[in-house]
Amino acid sequence: MNKSVYIFIVAVFVMATIPLTTAAALDPEIAFVLKVTGNAKVKTESTHWTDLSKGMRLHSGDQIRTGANTLVAIIFIDDKTMVKIRSDSEIRFTGEKVQKGIAKKLAMDIGDMWARVTPGGAGFRLETPSGVAAVKGTEFYGITDSSGETIIIGIEGFIEFFNELGSILIGKGQTGSAAKGGKPVLTETPSFDDWAKTDTIDELDIEFENSEGVKKHLKIRYKQK
Repeated sequence: MNKSVYIFIVAVFVMATIPLTTAAALDPEIAFVLKVTGNAKVKTESTHWTDLSKGMRLHSGDQIRTGANTLVAIIFIDDKTMVKIRSDSEIRFTGEKVQKGIAKKLAMDIGDMWARVTPGGAGFRLETPSGVAAVKGTEFYGITDSSGETIIIGIEGFIEFFNELGSILIGKGQTGSAAKGGKPVLTETPSFDDWAKTDTIDELDIEFENSEGVKKHLKIRYKQK
């Protein structure tokens, strides 16, 4: 075999393996479903919409859609960051495994969500039609209506909310908002529906394999105060 043929074969092999490696890196298991009340659906990149149920594992690229009178609670596997999704919402979850854990990105075209992001993690972003909320460790609500207007309500910590027209820093007791195509505006938070703060106790039993291939059970018991 001459040198030119050998180089060609190696090049073809490398090109053929790149898509497989990339797909695996972009599709990690990132979260578990802690609770589902009402009607919720999940869609992966390779399946149609199916029923979402407690205990299901979420992968990067999965989408969740909730119906009327529905509540979904999700916990990320790396740092126990928790997300709750209310009725009539649609969110796509993306996670990339990095050194500090999972870099989390939620894309929400419409909906009502709450998150408690564990400090010191790999980062958390909520992307909406009118802006991006970047979080390192805090608690907040995110609401996007059918027109694309977004409201971010700060509960604890700080949230940077920005788009191409400007950026604001939202703290505890403050609310940021932006219409689609509009500049973010910061105001004091008026009275609002603090729906995620109901006392909830639940338990989830997860089966997983450790690095040696041994199956184990992990019980997660949480209380939302």
